[in-house]
Amino acid sequence: MKIQTRRGLKAARNAAVAGAAVAGLVLGSSGVASADVDDQNRIVSAGNEVIVTQKDTFIQGVPPIGGSPLSRQWFHNGVGVANIVGPDAADFEDSTFQFGYQFAWSAAIDGSIGVSWNSPDLAVTTTGNYVAATEANGDPIFIRDGLGNEVLDANGEPIPAYTYVPKTQKNVVDSILPQANAGVALTAAPGIEELVVAEGEFNGDFKEVQIANVSGAATGVIGPVQVRPFVRVITANGDNVTTYGKVWTI
Repeated sequence: MKIQTRRGLKAARNAAVAGAAVAGLVLGSSGVASADVDDQNRIVSAGNEVIVTQKDTFIQGVPPIGGSPLSRQWFHNGVGVANIVGPDAADFEDSTFQFGYQFAWSAAIDGSIGVSWNSPDLAVTTTGNYVAATEANGDPIFIRDGLGNEVLDANGEPIPAYTYVPKTQKNVVDSILPQANAGVALTAAPGIEELVVAEGEFNGDFKEVQIANVSGAATGVIGPVQVRPFVRVITANGDNVTTYGKVWTI
């Protein structure tokens, strides 16, 4: 597992990192109801389709702590999803999931941009099973047709109805995105920089990362900072697909 990019981007060791760690990236395995898909991209790799999606993205600028006119601060919430679809999708191994940003600025004075996050090790999952449905008095409930008659099986016996009973459990998960910081140093002239703030490997055909209250801060900047989030998947054979969200101005 690696925190900065290993593929041609500047190492964060040259950056002055700003920002405080807050609740952050949580590994999950279930979709979000009524999700707002911000961007989606796909490629074909080894005969399988690799689909990367950003959804429910919201970046909120807030007044910077200290009130300096040369500082900017924001929080990012959203979801990144990797789906691999095809005959060998379940056997995919060593895919790399990356989350990061493109930053743009007009000018800076000894400027830097930093991003901080924290990924808990516990996730809450809901499981359950089907049990025979009963009336309040304990009598069994049977399936009925549109006329109210009991539906019979091949032996002439009424078919019992079943109901799903959920059960919530806490499961320990291995997070691919741990607590860490990442950052870049800004040039005095206008510039654009891409920063991979976190990456990690995963196996299988699905991975979802909840991006919750990731904190970003810029110091020493003149004018607004533009932030564009991205999610990227790189397969074991080097194929990669990236989805870029819209530009947010802070």
